[in-house]
This record gives sequence, structure tokens and C-alpha cells, in this order.
Amino acid sequence: MNNFKMSINRIALFFLMVFGIFSLGGCFWFNAPKHRKAYFPSEVTAMESLNTPFNDYNMDIQILFHEMDLIFSSDRNSLPGSLQYDLIGKTVSFAWDQQEGTLAMQEVSSSIAGVQMAKNLAQSTHTSFNERGPYSFGTPESGSYLLFSRDDQGFFTVFSKKFQIPYSVSTSQEIFPGESSFRILSESSNEMYPCLYGKAFQKVNNLGSRNRAEKLLLASDHEGSFNIYEIDLPENQEVISFLQSEGLKQGKKLEINSEFQDQAPFISKSRMVFASDRPGGFGGFDLYYSDFDGQKWSTPKNMGPEINTEFDEFRPIIDPAPYYQNSVLLFSSNRPRGLGGFDLYFVGIDKF
Repeated sequence: MNNFKMSINRIALFFLMVFGIFSLGGCFWFNAPKHRKAYFPSEVTAMESLNTPFNDYNMDIQILFHEMDLIFSSDRNSLPGSLQYDLIGKTVSFAWDQQEGTLAMQEVSSSIAGVQMAKNLAQSTHTSFNERGPYSFGTPESGSYLLFSRDDQGFFTVFSKKFQIPYSVSTSQEIFPGESSFRILSESSNEMYPCLYGKAFQKVNNLGSRNRAEKLLLASDHEGSFNIYEIDLPENQEVISFLQSEGLKQGKKLEINSEFQDQAPFISKSRMVFASDRPGGFGGFDLYYSDFDGQKWSTPKNMGPEINTEFDEFRPIIDPAPYYQNSVLLFSSNRPRGLGGFDLYFVGIDKF
């Protein structure tokens, strides 16, 4: 009899364990992430928390951990009856919902470093003139720089401002120690939208990386309309010291240019994206891309009706977004259904 009771108890315990395992397994199954892989949306999405009824465009981004520091041009601070563009800095974060498979973007009040880095950096450039076309990059030897253009002489000149991630400094003078300016191709034309590229170059400096830029690109109208030019950078001299050196630099007009306005180049890896109002687009300025094969740039291709409209799309930038299944393209546009003027947008694109 005792053996029979023990057998019954063992059977009951067995079924209880099996039931418990299946119950826990069921709970896990119901709560398991349904969308582990993160994507940026394939449809153009407005950066609503950053946009205003004014003109917001000309973005630059600096990735810091899971956050994105953005600096862009805006006339939101203009006085009544005037139009003035200042650099604006914001920090945003993207969160992927593994249950719903959706991406949320929100503005955050401070970066991981503990200060509003982008905001303070942008504000340190403010003058009574226009500031446009920001571009930031890092070097292993001398820290990070923000390049931008200012029209303090009646035309746009490229300026640089050095900055550092403020882990151990406490004053804005230490974080942003000053700025310098330089004429690159001519003494009296607009020079805007500088960017860098090279085989070992990464826009954001990583420890242990050579991170050396080999070429500088910028847009200039010194031959009439805006064209994109390329300048060789010396191996034994840092970018800023080379640009500060005496004399104008020798620039090569790239074959991708047209007889129309070609502006705002940006390079990610071996791909250049830029804006152009050349014929054959969808209207106004469209976004184009060209790939570098190690010898030359390919014939530019329009980025298509999924991105371009009959209105203006301008200043494209690409981030590889290593933790996502696609890359992200950020740009500005004055298309309808925005908040007004140019607004900031982003969209997922295939990795390359």
C-alpha cells in the first residue's frame, strides 16, 4: 500500500513538474521578443520633436553611445523682420520596441557625458552673422573639431572650432577653446559644406584607429554656380593645420558635377551623397549618390521618389547604424505637411 501511494505521489509530482515547465515555457513564449532585429523605417519620417515653423536644415550628427548629438542650422532665433541662421544643438535617442517592431525617437535633455554637449557647442558659434553647414570629426592626435561656414565678409567662409567630450573639464572655455577661419580655394567666394574621407578615416574617432583623412570635399561657387571640389590632404600634417597654412589650396572639380547647382556633399565609407537641382530629377533640389571604386566616382544616381519630391531635399548625411539592420539617411526638405519651411527627416536605407 505504501509503495502504491509512493508511486501515485511520484506520478503526481512528475505531472506537476511537466505542467510547470510547460506553463513557464508558455509564459516565455508569449513574452519573447517578436522583433529582435531593429530597423529604421523605410518611409521618410519627420523628426517632429526638433522641427519648428521656421527653417531647420543642414544637419550634422555625432554618435555617443546610444545617443545622437545633432547640430543643424535654423532661423528660429531670428528677430522680427530679419532672417538669421544659427547653429542649434540637440540630443536625441532612438528606441526599438522588440514587441511591436516600431522605432521611437525622442529628444533628451542631456547626453551621457552629463552635459548638453551639442547645445553648448552650437551656442558657442553664435554671432550676428549666419552659420550654416556644420560637420564634426575626430582625430587621434588633437581631439575633435566642428567645421561650419559663416558669412561675416559678405560670403561664406569655413570656420573650425575645437571641442572635447567633457569628462574631466568644467567650463565652456575648456570644452570650446576657440575658433579659426580659412579661405581654401579663393579669397572672395562662398565655401561651404566641408567633409572628409579616406581609407582609414572614420568621422567619429575610435581609440586605436589611425583615423586619417586623405581628402577634403567642399562646395564652392568660385567658378559661377556651386560645384563640389576635392583637395588632397598631406600625410604628415593634420587637417586643421594644413587648412590654416598660408596660401590657397589646389582643388579638383569632380566629374560628378553638372552645369547646375551641386552642393552639400557628405561621404560615408565609399558613398557620397549630395544635393543637386540638375535636370532629370523630381523638382527643385534632389538627393543623389555616387560610389567610389578606389579610382573614381561613379555616375550619380537619383535617390528616387521614395525620398525625393517636387520640392527641395537638401544636405543629406548617412550613418551606418551598426546595431540596426539598415543604415539611416538624414536630410532636410521643404515638402508639404511639415511644420513650415525646411524640416528635418530621416529614413532607413540599405547598407552598402
